[in-house]
Amino acid sequence: MNTFKRKALFTAVVAGLGVVGSAEAVFIAPNKTGQALLFPYYTVQNTGTNSWNTYISVVNTTEMAKAVKVRILEGRTSAEVLDFNLYLSANDVWTAAIVPVDATDGSAGKIITADASCTAPAISITGATSTFRNYQYVGQAAGLGRGLDRTREGYIEMIEMASFPAGTDTYDAVTHDATGVPDDCAFVQVANQALINADAIPQTGGLTGTGTLINVSTGLDAGYKPDALEAFSNVGQVTGPGLTTPSLEEVEPPVSVIFNSGYNPTGSMVATVYRNDWAGGSHVSAGAQALASVFQHESIMNEYVLDSAAGSLTDWVVTQPIKSVFVDATTAAPPYTNVLTASGACEEIEFQYFNREERGATASGIDFSPPPPAGDASSICWESTVISIRNGAGHMPTGSTSGVLGSRNTTSIQITPSFQNGWARLTFTGVNATTIGLENDAATSDGAVFDGNALAIPTTLFPASAASFFGLPVTGFMIRTFSNGTLTCTTGACQGNYASLFDHAYTNLIAP
Repeated sequence: MNTFKRKALFTAVVAGLGVVGSAEAVFIAPNKTGQALLFPYYTVQNTGTNSWNTYISVVNTTEMAKAVKVRILEGRTSAEVLDFNLYLSANDVWTAAIVPVDATDGSAGKIITADASCTAPAISITGATSTFRNYQYVGQAAGLGRGLDRTREGYIEMIEMASFPAGTDTYDAVTHDATGVPDDCAFVQVANQALINADAIPQTGGLTGTGTLINVSTGLDAGYKPDALEAFSNVGQVTGPGLTTPSLEEVEPPVSVIFNSGYNPTGSMVATVYRNDWAGGSHVSAGAQALASVFQHESIMNEYVLDSAAGSLTDWVVTQPIKSVFVDATTAAPPYTNVLTASGACEEIEFQYFNREERGATASGIDFSPPPPAGDASSICWESTVISIRNGAGHMPTGSTSGVLGSRNTTSIQITPSFQNGWARLTFTGVNATTIGLENDAATSDGAVFDGNALAIPTTLFPASAASFFGLPVTGFMIRTFSNGTLTCTTGACQGNYASLFDHAYTNLIAP
């Protein structure tokens, strides 16, 4: 019933904006459930000799069984390092861990699970056959790295391919019996695609999950909820485990809804809703543009903590989940500016930061507080970049890896030494990000402003006109740590290390 109400609401909204014959428009679901999940970061990198692990879970909150494509992508160019199909029974939870093959920095990552839910191929607790692979990037420029160490950090996509009602053969095969074991995983692990698709109906959504970054040896643990994409596709089709489709590019129909909240000086809140049929786009596929639009942001905002007394460190994860469709070694389609080179596909940024207590100055007897200086323009070059914020204090890392996560796909940003805490804004300043943006066809773009005090009644309608979304499509979070050294506990000494994680906030710039 909830799914029906949600779809009915968006059918009404989209219909009000002029989308004929379509009840689908992809959006990032505020309720954190959807047809596709994007986990912004996984890592098994070492900090010193202590390795991170990443735990993931996905929950099927519906009464139907589901087929889910799970795709693990390394962080430099979004090359796939492992792909498999996951079958969830009704109300099922699947859990797994991404761990390093061994303790060395050059080893691969792998995925292991003790969960009974069906996967195709089968995955075991030993991970003997699910070690990450470098097949998709081994032919890239040597400067990008061709070794298995590239598989040690990146991000994860989970895309619902189809649902299966009760009474179908696929539903029965993947449903757990009284002992907690699926009835017949072999049914989905062999070449039964025709039979499986005969049972399939279009996606019904209702997926949610968690990601956990844990470093057992240092006592650090932080978790997040993945981004949930609702109304991702209305075409139910299960592809075999050896195929790299579906991908995030395959939004169907290629229509998106973006909620751009802002403050109205008259006292009420407004939300601008843009409906964009990206079929008229000229740069990449319509589905890729639709997906990019819901992640498109002019800037990222979050806090940082670098307190010397607590040995605090801060990393920002910035993941660009559709960049590889726009950028390759010969082409950079707007909003991206630079092609892929042996040093990455680098996009210019500006990093402006503030302390918690603005420094004052005196002028004409009046105290005023100018913003702290902006950092030098820099670049982020990877599709999942970790920004290491540093202020030169004695406890700051000095190497080429990030301070918290030990990322090798990192950009270090130095700020004023006296600034131990505050907040910052990262703005995308590349030529195409600021002048062209992500464009769609004038004939298929409409928008509406909804007054926050009204009930889904548009107060202003925009006629068909070209829309430009400036910035870049991004997601991610900030992770910070505190280290109080060794504490005295009732049973002896224990570690005083703590970690916490917070989603980014954003600003949008959409014209008109």
